[in-house]
Amino acid sequence: MFRLIGMISKKIYYEAENASDLNKWRLDNFTRGSQVEGHTVSKYDAPEAMVIVKVKTIKSKKEYLNDLLDQGKFEEYRKITMGTSNRDIEVYGSGKDIPEIINRRKKIEKLFRQGITSIAEIADEVQVAISTVNHDFRVLRKTYPELRQKGSRS
Repeated sequence: MFRLIGMISKKIYYEAENASDLNKWRLDNFTRGSQVEGHTVSKYDAPEAMVIVKVKTIKSKKEYLNDLLDQGKFEEYRKITMGTSNRDIEVYGSGKDIPEIINRRKKIEKLFRQGITSIAEIADEVQVAISTVNHDFRVLRKTYPELRQKGSRS
């Protein structure tokens, strides 16, 4: 979104999606031509000096993160949501620094990304209960929203 704003009065003269549309409107409204010695002369009669300003829409952090998910920018989403915290604990859930839980969740994620979508097969491969796999998927979806879109059950 672009605006044509008066520099002195701060009046908004016109708004448009594209700067080219805005510029076209400005030329249509403030120029007039005349004939002088066989040449066309244009005069620009604007009420004041103007500037074209790009308007940035302010989004909340939640809306911005949802837009990143919609666009499929999962790495950027993780970078923003995780910050500088311990990656393993953030990504693989609050395993309270228990390496067994973190490693189990890494295995579950790896199997799911390889195309195994059956929770029973994943549970058999990792040698844990189906309810544990379901719980781990819930934890993993917080950091890996793409798992939500590939068909994993909740």
